[in-house]
Amino acid sequence: MRTDESISKRLRAAAAGVAMLALSAAGFPQGSAFSPESVKAAFLYRFASYVEWPAEAAAAPFVIGVVGADDIADQLEQLVARIKIRGQPVELRRDVRVSDLASVHILYVGPRALGRTHNLRDAAARRPILIVTDDANGFAAGGVINFVPRQRNVRFEISLVAADRAGLKIDSALLAVAARVERRPQADARCLGSRCAIRVATMAWGENR
Repeated sequence: MRTDESISKRLRAAAAGVAMLALSAAGFPQGSAFSPESVKAAFLYRFASYVEWPAEAAAAPFVIGVVGADDIADQLEQLVARIKIRGQPVELRRDVRVSDLASVHILYVGPRALGRTHNLRDAAARRPILIVTDDANGFAAGGVINFVPRQRNVRFEISLVAADRAGLKIDSALLAVAARVERRPQADARCLGSRCAIRVATMAWGENR
């Protein structure tokens, strides 16, 4: 019988494998010393393979918007000319504004930009956009996926609550290697006669340490 520790080790190994797959698929050479910026840029590209957008999402090209993170944008700029996402050409847009959101599929908001992007994040949260944040309070800032540091590695957590709000479906393969998953609220209804007590419990899958 597998212990919790062995399961945790397997999940960490799987997460490392996803990171390497992201980097190699994004065109970074094997054996290179990967910076956190290159890893995050590769993840932004690879996340699209594990997310399903609703029919009303923007058509081609596939647009990745970056706000407040020139280092991430620089890494992505090296990729977009030679990659496709779901068979579509990819376009990078820097310093996205609210008026640009109709064509955006993924919006990355750097940690330095959270304080000045409330209106942008609020507008993006009402659209089928995968908002990716990079902050300890990323979910509170509207993030569907949030980068978190773990033992000098880049990991990420996923909010299914935010995904539902945006109409996005997250593949279970990506959920399996997340550091944490914020689960959907679940209603537990118990009725006694004509009276019902409704208890809402939020289920969270704990962090893999």
